Amino acid sequence: MPVVRGRFVPEVESAGRVKWCFDILLWGNRWSKRNLTDLDQVDGLREYLRSLKPRFCGIRLLVPSPHAETIDVAKALNCRVTLVEVNKPEKSTSARVQDEELATAVQTAIGCDADALVVTKEEWFPYCEDVEKLGVFLADTGVLRQHCEIFSRGHDAPWSFSLSIWNQTWTAFYQMAEPEAFQGGMEFLSAAGKKKAANDGQETGRSLVHNRLPNICFTRDRLLFYEIQRLVSVRRQWERQSFLFETAYYLNFYYPVIYGGFDQLALVVNQILKLGLPDKKVGATFSGFLGLLKAKSGELHAIFTDPKHVEFINRIGALRHFASHRGSLMPTQLIEKPDKEQTDAELDAEISGAGIDEMLEILPEGEIRESFRANLRHKFKIAHYEKSGNVLDGMLPIISDGKVTFTHPATDTDWNFQRYLLFMNQVFVALGKHL
Repeated sequence: MPVVRGRFVPEVESAGRVKWCFDILLWGNRWSKRNLTDLDQVDGLREYLRSLKPRFCGIRLLVPSPHAETIDVAKALNCRVTLVEVNKPEKSTSARVQDEELATAVQTAIGCDADALVVTKEEWFPYCEDVEKLGVFLADTGVLRQHCEIFSRGHDAPWSFSLSIWNQTWTAFYQMAEPEAFQGGMEFLSAAGKKKAANDGQETGRSLVHNRLPNICFTRDRLLFYEIQRLVSVRRQWERQSFLFETAYYLNFYYPVIYGGFDQLALVVNQILKLGLPDKKVGATFSGFLGLLKAKSGELHAIFTDPKHVEFINRIGALRHFASHRGSLMPTQLIEKPDKEQTDAELDAEISGAGIDEMLEILPEGEIRESFRANLRHKFKIAHYEKSGNVLDGMLPIISDGKVTFTHPATDTDWNFQRYLLFMNQVFVALGKHL
């Protein structure tokens, strides 16, 4: 433990903090005009982040020292880069990535702690999942831009390459930065105002488009940001920090705010069409609402009862109901039990071989020592699962209709957002016909 002013300061090993610098390893040749445009825009973001005082986050471009073509490209773009040495692939890397050059690129990325490995060979992209298991994003320059946006937003620096306004605040940021996501709602509100639709319906719609939808976007970005940080923990092999707590915090808001969007849309429909239901009896899945809606608009009823939409609403609903009423969503490890597990004697032999059993001798005999021994056995057993690829981190259980399924928030986050947008825009288009 370090000593500060005569006092011991606790230090937790194998844990870390949020990474403040997004490191990008450029590995390729024949950089296209599109690649150069993307890199030029990323460099613009780098300049913006450098202008913020005091500095709190940044982006670095790394280039292998033997890659003369990429170095020349950087010079032509007037991009400052850091040269790094090429590392030979270790056995663990070669086992996951069979392509020799890609394995070398991945090992170099790990060696220089790069968050993203940007390549020009499209035939390498099928290895994305294998590379991510080693803690590195494999991407082209287009996907790189998206990651840079997420990284900056996660550090509270609102940025969008489609809206490069410096020192922007979150207020109205998403409406301007992601116009395609807000277009359907904005067009409906404009038409509703011109047609002098019901005031309560206009106000409910305004709240949905200008308050709830930006909340969904903000939470989505925070979840994607912590996925970047999770890969840092994988790459650095931290044992006590995988950012699952931070991810859980935002998950417990993400699902309720999306689920509430279904009911708020139903409320807009009820008010605009003047179905006459009290607000408390309006819900996207409520039979009373759906019955009146069917009599008023077959098209809208078909949208709300589309099996794909119903399945999605129920899935989000199961997570929302748990988070709001029965517990707290917390991603966890999903372990596939092997055909043959190590016995306690075998695990104890491994613990002894690692010299850790000496710690047990310090503890008094009895419950405390045996509890500590059981914990050590569990850690060594999990280590075997990880080596065999039988452990999936960050999985979230979904309990619906008595059945348990699992999802991975990292891959589910943007998909949920796009599915909600699809539903919302279909409702707005169909409802607009009744104005």
